[in-house]
Amino acid sequence: MRQRLLWLMVLLLPFTLCLSAQEANKPVSGTVKTETGDAVAGASVTAENSSNQSKTTVASNEEGAFSFSGLPRGRYTFTVSYVGYSTEAVAGIVGDDGLQLEIVLKVAAQSLEDVVVVGYGTQRKRDVTGSVKSVKAEAFNKGIVNNPQQLLQGKVAGVNITSTSGEPGAGVNIVIRGSGTVRSGSSPLFVVDGVPLDNAGTGSGDPLNFLNPQDIESMDILKDASATAIYGSRGANGVVLITTKRGKAGTSTLSYTSSIGIARAANKLPIFSTDEFKKQVVAVGGDLEDFGSSTDWQDEIFRTANTYENNLTLSGGTSKLVYYASLNALNQDGILKGSNLKRYTGRFNATQKLLDDRLTIDINLTASNTGNRRPPIDGMIGSAISNNPTLPARDADGNPAKFENVSNPLLELELYKDVASINRVLGNITPTLRIIKGLIN
Repeated sequence: MRQRLLWLMVLLLPFTLCLSAQEANKPVSGTVKTETGDAVAGASVTAENSSNQSKTTVASNEEGAFSFSGLPRGRYTFTVSYVGYSTEAVAGIVGDDGLQLEIVLKVAAQSLEDVVVVGYGTQRKRDVTGSVKSVKAEAFNKGIVNNPQQLLQGKVAGVNITSTSGEPGAGVNIVIRGSGTVRSGSSPLFVVDGVPLDNAGTGSGDPLNFLNPQDIESMDILKDASATAIYGSRGANGVVLITTKRGKAGTSTLSYTSSIGIARAANKLPIFSTDEFKKQVVAVGGDLEDFGSSTDWQDEIFRTANTYENNLTLSGGTSKLVYYASLNALNQDGILKGSNLKRYTGRFNATQKLLDDRLTIDINLTASNTGNRRPPIDGMIGSAISNNPTLPARDADGNPAKFENVSNPLLELELYKDVASINRVLGNITPTLRIIKGLIN
């Protein structure tokens, strides 16, 4: 009898152990979402039991769902972390029915003004001894902005920004704290994502024309010698550090914006009308040459100018890889006939984390094509304000009229060609290795 009972106990032992295990380990599952309700893929979820010092970590899937294969009953702390969001800790008790969690992550509320890009790295703003002014995207000038310098106009004390002329693609003068050096002019050094720009190859146009203003995240102005010291003599007139936008981990975002602008001359130069011209010539004793027309030469050379801009961006990523890509097309006409600027810009930024986030690789690439047409400004305007208004602007066939001793500005526009085309590619790869805590190479 005892032998039969012994065999029965041996046969029932695995079943008893299985029941004990099922009773001890309870299912735990849940979801991780953002404040807007979007699922967070790749979030790290750690369950920690303080009583038995156990710790288990899983990752959320594409739908933001996570699950633990089974946790012993008890009190746990569930910690959820994800790049770009604040770490959330939730306490829960795993009972007989397991546990179901729903965790909402909030965007990390970090003050960007506390960190300033200086030289080859970053410093806390309170640690910077030099004069530095940082302007973020939310503080930029709004409206139709065709070049990066316009984002800063009137925003920084001691920095004067003026256009050299009103034509599209014209150069922009930036003077930081008064006149510049005697030999190198007054233009500051521009540094885009850590790459100093050589402005020698940009002609007389704007050295930042290749940049899409909508791609810029922040601009830092380094004003004095201590702030610009790392750049040597190149920073004698100050340094403008430009940081472009980067992707954020989470749901991919595709956006498209389009804008149309209209410009025209606010006021024409005050000159005599046709009738007044005739009277004044006779009044001063001159010989009036009346060709029978009534031409407003300023109307012939000025126009209502249109600006069209289209911008397409794609950004997103995961906890290990974030990316930002953009395409921009700008077509800007000037108020003077024959003046035009066309710019096509493509940009790609990416950040890849490797080796348990110890190695970070940043990639920046910008390619642009800029085409600029310029009319004979001095000749056209000079002729428009001095020509006899009785002269016809065009002949019977509709072509610009030709005269022996008079310059027709429309004929000058046909004969004069000033076309500039600039192709520019700017890129860099920056690896960062965290050797030990506090030591980054």
